Amino acid sequence: MAIRSIQHFALTVPDLNAGRQYYNDIGLIAEERDGAIVAHCDGRQQDEVILFEGNSNHYHHVSFGTNEDGLGEIKQKLEAAGTKLLDPPTEWPEDGLWFRDPDDALIHIGAVEPAPWRDDPPWLTNSPGHYDRVGVRAVAPVDIEIRPRRFGHMLLFTTDIEAKTGFFTDILGMKVSDSVETFIDFFYASSGSDHHILAFGLSSKPGFQHAGFELGNVDEVGMIGRKLREKGYIHCWGPGRHGPGSNYFQYFRDPWNSITEFFCDMDYIAADSDWQPKTWLNSEAAADWGPDLPADFLTNFEALGST
Repeated sequence: MAIRSIQHFALTVPDLNAGRQYYNDIGLIAEERDGAIVAHCDGRQQDEVILFEGNSNHYHHVSFGTNEDGLGEIKQKLEAAGTKLLDPPTEWPEDGLWFRDPDDALIHIGAVEPAPWRDDPPWLTNSPGHYDRVGVRAVAPVDIEIRPRRFGHMLLFTTDIEAKTGFFTDILGMKVSDSVETFIDFFYASSGSDHHILAFGLSSKPGFQHAGFELGNVDEVGMIGRKLREKGYIHCWGPGRHGPGSNYFQYFRDPWNSITEFFCDMDYIAADSDWQPKTWLNSEAAADWGPDLPADFLTNFEALGST
């Protein structure tokens, strides 16, 4: 038994009002609860983003789900490895296991299933000799409301990818889906999940790099860029298509220089898949097509103390 899903992530930020505005502007529903801002995707009854107020922006914790048997087995593995189990933080006293990983990053695992999200109709396309969309316009109206369907994954900075990978595979039961030769590992849930629900990137200090939210199709991934530019947010990268995961992507910066990814059409790895991880070259991993990787994309602004 092992981690089966990613549930939510939590950040400490210096301005809760700016955080609420940002997540509402990108299409989530963000509201105040017990002194924090809690956000979820429209049509999904699950806390997906939690913001606590503090002096600067930094990672607070990430929460994963498993079943009751998995929770017991993970607890045994943590204790056998000498990992100390902690009381829940007073600001978020959720039941389950709380502990710190090799980077001293706070982790939560609960016995909980992911809530269902809004189900879209099939994405019909036409390709040479194959017409799945006949007599219907594909182009979306310019005034379409774009709302993410779910929080899908996150990338965290680490000082030691090898130690982090060993902890999440050996103790928490995740599997490596792909790697980038010197600086990123991607992980999926062995019970079946997207190509990655978690990734680690190498940095001088731990920290939060980005969270990914799923959209309905490549048009939405492209069109959300115009909408967020109009609202004054900083465009980071895209549109393009990744190598690892195969997903279409576009990235924007939040008010504190962390990153939000909007993606669609990611590879899915079933529990019984004969998936073979690939080590991508640095030069080929960023995107199959799209603009070049920005110079500051993997800058750890949290480590720099940027607010």
